[in-house]
Amino acid sequence: MTDQEATQIDRPVFIIGGSRTGSTMLRTILNKSPQIDLADEIHFYSLPWLRRDVATNIRKQVGNLDTPDALDKVMHVLYSGASEGWFWQEVEKLLDRDMMRRELSSRPLTLQNIFHAILVVHAKMRNKGRCGSKFPTHYLFTDILLEWYPNCRLVHTTRNPKAVYASQANKYLSEEQNWFSRSYMRFRQFVHINIQLTLTARLHKQLRQLPNYQLVQYENIVQDSASEIQRVCDFLEIDYLPQMLSPERYGSSFDRPGVVGKGIETSSLERWRTSINPLTAKFIDLSHRRAIRLLGYDAD
Repeated sequence: MTDQEATQIDRPVFIIGGSRTGSTMLRTILNKSPQIDLADEIHFYSLPWLRRDVATNIRKQVGNLDTPDALDKVMHVLYSGASEGWFWQEVEKLLDRDMMRRELSSRPLTLQNIFHAILVVHAKMRNKGRCGSKFPTHYLFTDILLEWYPNCRLVHTTRNPKAVYASQANKYLSEEQNWFSRSYMRFRQFVHINIQLTLTARLHKQLRQLPNYQLVQYENIVQDSASEIQRVCDFLEIDYLPQMLSPERYGSSFDRPGVVGKGIETSSLERWRTSINPLTAKFIDLSHRRAIRLLGYDAD
């Protein structure tokens, strides 16, 4: 491995932040670059009440990583579908088994090196020199990412919290649900988004002075796409390419799932105004005024 390759691998890119903040869009945009590969959500570390993460599965099913059969057990955990999330349901396509075993065999078997191997193999399979991931851990575990990769780049996606709530609430609603079920689901997501907003603002306050951290607003990517994507590319030290303005567009929580076209959709900016109760919007503004301002937004 050349010094340049080692430097690139030591400087992965992580998209962090809360749900429904445009992280998938940004990942798709940046993956247009031939220089960088961003894997989908790995959920290596997560909060236990959200999902059972990869690290927990390894601790419970493998135990001591120093035993002779530990590597075989780790491989089984990774490829058994035991971990939650789309990435691990499609792992056979995303991570070549032989490459993964060779990468894990090349260094001591630790949680950090297992995490590192996932990123590196994913990037090598796509002939990219620099690795990374969208939400590799829950954002409350960002300190672990910084401990493992002091030179990494953290891109923190954020969005108007009222739009986040509208999108998150609608994601889990269906026409088959009765009024009570729909109301309960909206209440659950309302609590979720209020907690997320508080923690997101706290995370930004903790990290905003770091030179390897950048806050990116969903609205800026949509409204001023070229300038904002150029700013992100400059921060990551990769080339800006015009094709980044035409990413595959995936269906939002208001649309059918899957790819629905190309380009950056603008209709999502104000859709929350007609999909949530004005009193709910006002409550979010009043109860989180400081957090909203800290993230660069104005209360209506």
